[in-house]
Amino acid sequence: MNLRQKSRTTSAILTLLFGPLGVFYSSAAGAIVLILVAIASAGTIIGPILCWLAAIIWGDHTVRRHNESVDRLLNRSSDDDA
Repeated sequence: MNLRQKSRTTSAILTLLFGPLGVFYSSAAGAIVLILVAIASAGTIIGPILCWLAAIIWGDHTVRRHNESVDRLLNRSSDDDA
């Protein structure tokens, strides 16, 4: 496991600009799932839009979870606990 923190700002920028491709920063599996769903629903306009929004949420969630895991492994308390 990578013991370096990931930036939530970087994740937000990448997912806002690139949608499901931006999720690769935080979760390769999540990016692949969202890309496949977006391709499968490409016949409609709502499917890819929902995938884009899901990418923003998924990216932030996985970065936050990763950072919490790193904090736990390094025996640091999270800033949110204060």
